[in-house]
Formats: sequence, structure tokens, C-alpha cells
Amino acid sequence: MSAIKSSIRAARRPTSSRRRAWLRTDNPAAWLMLAPAVVLLLWWFAYPIAQSVVLSVQQVGKFDFDQRSFVGLQNFGQLFADPAFGRSLGITATFVAGVVPAQTVLAIVVAAVLRGATVGKGALRTAYFVPYMTSTVAITTIFMQLFVKGGIASTALSLFGLPNATWYASPGLALWFLVIVYVYMFVGLYIVIFVGGMETIPADLYEAAEMDGAGAFRQFLSVTLPGVRPFTAFVVLTGIIQAIQVFDQAYVISGGTVLGSPAGATSTIVIFIYQQAFRLSNIGYASAATVILLAIVILAGVVSRLLGPKEQDA
Repeated sequence: MSAIKSSIRAARRPTSSRRRAWLRTDNPAAWLMLAPAVVLLLWWFAYPIAQSVVLSVQQVGKFDFDQRSFVGLQNFGQLFADPAFGRSLGITATFVAGVVPAQTVLAIVVAAVLRGATVGKGALRTAYFVPYMTSTVAITTIFMQLFVKGGIASTALSLFGLPNATWYASPGLALWFLVIVYVYMFVGLYIVIFVGGMETIPADLYEAAEMDGAGAFRQFLSVTLPGVRPFTAFVVLTGIIQAIQVFDQAYVISGGTVLGSPAGATSTIVIFIYQQAFRLSNIGYASAATVILLAIVILAGVVSRLLGPKEQDA
């Protein structure tokens, strides 16, 4: 099996050095073609981020941006002393911890099953991807009907000892309802990614493992998992970044009225920012929270990059 794993590493070795060299060379045409995309990125991403940083150290009038006063790090100090902000960080962390492992493991397992399918693979791949393309409001509303007290899902789960209750209205269950809806919506995207990753694994590695007497499960552990390791790192990083920013599903649960309901159980960090900015008109305060959210996302990316598979030049 060690020989098989070595073969996987050799087969999966990135060959991106020559592609990167294309940009490192003195190629004005390449930079000219990239210029429009760079300008759009700066306008749509860099400018709003810069504005958030500027507003985070200011006190802004009620949607009157002409009334500003510099307050330094006061907004940040108030945030770290605000129990509501601390709770939103905790809720977001719990949500991410529930979503990312669940959708990653589920996506790998389903993708492995699809890889072995001989009939209808394309149709199944499309079917799993449909929820990702469907309206968040529609899917969340459907799940709310399934998880009411006496609903199909609530009744079925009660057979396993879980309460037969309206999940999204229960403070102890609402966040987990949010996790279920979110995983259902996004897992299809990651299934497609993993299926694509598994198709890059050379078939002769599976044949060699089979000749060594490895069964399907052993092949999955020794060939498939090492072969999709770069894709797993990407899925985990993307999953963390997306889950940290969850908003739509929590907003639908609240009906757009009492955000974070029930009893603040779904008050994620983005819900907190939305409330401060658009319900309470604390623009500077909300901007400071946005800067902290951005720092968390960047930190997640850096940590994932450090812990993920290292690139090797051919």
C-alpha cells in the first residue's frame, strides 16, 4: 500500500510552475488582458473593504455620512466588551463546527459512491447540485414545514430520542435546524468537486490495490482519500469561509422581524452586523464588526493554507 500512496503523490504532483512562469515573464499582453478583471476586483472588493476599515474608526450619524467623528479604536473596544457580539461569535463558531465536518464527510462518501456508479452518474450529479442552485428562501421554507411539531422530519427524528418539536422555534434546536438546511443546500457543490477530483486519480492505482487484495473500503482509505487530499483542503477552506458568513437561512427563520430568533439562538456574526447597521444605524460599530469578520476569514485561509497539502514543482 505504501507503493500505491507514493504513486498517488507522483500522479497528483502539481505542474503549475510553467503556468505561473507565463505571468512572471515580460508579457505586456497578459497584463493587459488581466487589467479589466483587476479593476473590477479593486472596485467591487478592495474599495468596500477600505471603506469598512475607515468607518470602523469613526462615529457616523444616522445614515448621514457627512456627520463623522474619529473615535479611534473605541468601536473595537466596545465590541469586545459587548456580550451580544461575543455570543454571536460563539454561535457562528458552533455553526461552522457543525457544518464543515458534516458536509465534507457526506460529500466525500456520496462522491465515492457516484464514482462507482455505472448508470445515471450524470443525472445523479445534477440532482445533487440542484439544491445549491435553488432559492434559499424556498428551501428554508420547505424545511420549516418538515420540522414543525408533528412534521415528517420531526416525527421521524423523535423515533431516535430527539424531541418532536418545531425545531426552528426552539432555542435549543434552531441552530441545528440551520445546520441541516445549510448542509443540504451546499453539499451538492462539494459532491461535484469531489467527483471531479476522484476522476483525476489514475485507474491503475485502483487496479494495483485490488491486486494487493484490498477491498472497496480499503481502496477508499488508501487510494481515494489520499488522491483527493488537495480537493479536501479546498472544500474545508471554502466551507469555513462560506459558513462564517451565513445569513440568508437565519434571516428566513426569523421572518425578517426579530433577527436571531428564537431567543437569539441563530444570531450569527453577520446577523449581528446587519442589526447594528440597518436596524440600529450604528454604522461605525457595524463596520468594526465587519473588519473583525474579515480578519477571521483571512485567518481561516492562512491556517488552512499552512495545514493543507504543500505544492511541489515538477
